Amino acid sequence: MCTKRFAILSFLPVLFIANIASAATEVPVKARLYVGATSVNPTSLNDVIQTQGMAKMDSVTHYGVDITYPVLPFLDLGVRYTKHLGDKQEDPSNSATDYYTKIDQDSVALVARVPLLKTDILRADIFGGFGGSNTTVKLKNSAQDGELTKKADSGWFATPYSVAGASVGIGWKHFFVFFEGGIESNKVDGFSRTGTTSSNITNLDLSGGYFSLGIFMDGIPGTIGK
Repeated sequence: MCTKRFAILSFLPVLFIANIASAATEVPVKARLYVGATSVNPTSLNDVIQTQGMAKMDSVTHYGVDITYPVLPFLDLGVRYTKHLGDKQEDPSNSATDYYTKIDQDSVALVARVPLLKTDILRADIFGGFGGSNTTVKLKNSAQDGELTKKADSGWFATPYSVAGASVGIGWKHFFVFFEGGIESNKVDGFSRTGTTSSNITNLDLSGGYFSLGIFMDGIPGTIGK
């Protein structure tokens, strides 16, 4: 379902450009594939699981794709999909048990990017985005065995998500390795519960600073208009 929604949102910038284009126009699509990590401190979750012998959730990994289209010389618009994953075991580790705390979240945001530097070997920009997330937390330990979920019934997104940052790419003409850093605002509450879960887990705050590394393809030909 998330893939379907992502495809729909990815098409929105194309519709916008097509509406303002009077003739067929080649548009240099910009695509980023990335992987990284976000430093987090979900206090409501950690306060519970650490007393139950589980490791603290202090970071989540992420990977995703960011696709934008230039609508003005100083503005690119597009959409960004990010998968956030967290996985912690017992502390200390115990091979005799199968205890875990797992986070699985899908986030989609509409993004605006402002290019700051564009040469044959360097790219740099700043950006901001806003959208939503669907989240699942799975818990299994000596006191809990269940799930917390926050998902929109319609298949869209249940909680707000925003991101802002800057990126720098090094490469040649159309292909670059890029580094990106920024801040995510990403707090989930109002969970639905199944199995045995602690009522003291009232929210999941995955907000924090992040760093990503990826591949940036600048200038993939695309045609819009009549």
